[in-house]
Amino acid sequence: MRRGEVWTVVRLGHERKVIIVGHDGVTARRSGALVVPISDVAPSEIVEPVVADTDGVTLGVAQVPRVGEVHKDYLKSRAGALAPASAEIVDMALRVALAL
Repeated sequence: MRRGEVWTVVRLGHERKVIIVGHDGVTARRSGALVVPISDVAPSEIVEPVVADTDGVTLGVAQVPRVGEVHKDYLKSRAGALAPASAEIVDMALRVALAL
């Protein structure tokens, strides 16, 4: 699991996509990964940008204010990676949302 990858989370019978946003070294050492969920229905805002994968396919809206840790057992499959421009937008949104 690497920063910027998109994974499918399956928990309590529900499936959703998330973006790995934690530092690769920290993620490797912990039982959980820091993630931002992706919504296909939420409106886009400055802290919830629309993101696309490396193929240019729109994935949805990165719900940056909902950043949190998910246990790796729930991360079922790698679904791709963010396009570089989307990764940068998510980084900016994290800085805004967390006042960094």
